[in-house]
Amino acid sequence: MRDGGSTNGDNSMRFDLWLADACRTADVSYDDFILTIATGGYPCLPGVAPGSPRTFDETDLLALYVYGRLLAFGIGALRAGEYAGRVHTALRTNTDATSVAIVLTPHGGKRVVVDREPPAPARSERIEFDIAAIRRFLNRRIEHFCEEQPQDQSMSCS
Repeated sequence: MRDGGSTNGDNSMRFDLWLADACRTADVSYDDFILTIATGGYPCLPGVAPGSPRTFDETDLLALYVYGRLLAFGIGALRAGEYAGRVHTALRTNTDATSVAIVLTPHGGKRVVVDREPPAPARSERIEFDIAAIRRFLNRRIEHFCEEQPQDQSMSCS
């Protein structure tokens, strides 16, 4: 990890994570994630421009966490990547979001709902993510990893 800019005001994590560190922090299998990337199934991957580093800021890490949880729920990698991309976009445009939900509509559609939007239709299925709780969880993991790491290893904590 390395010190980086804030994307979401005072509640934000202040770091940029390299790909492997981001996977470890978000509890996502690095090897599985690399396969998803290779198939083009993760549209919100940072650093896609040639020569740019693949570091994860707060929003990138939140989306990666959502991706990992969707996989744990049994959703396929490509679909989980698609949903993570939609969550990523929602979080970028709603930096003060406290909750994000993926709503599966009765007609097979899907949408991402931010906490300020009206509730989903009564017959829809909803997978909701408490963004504030996820931030706290990720911050604790990062603090723990920083305490474990000697200064000369790949994760540098500032």
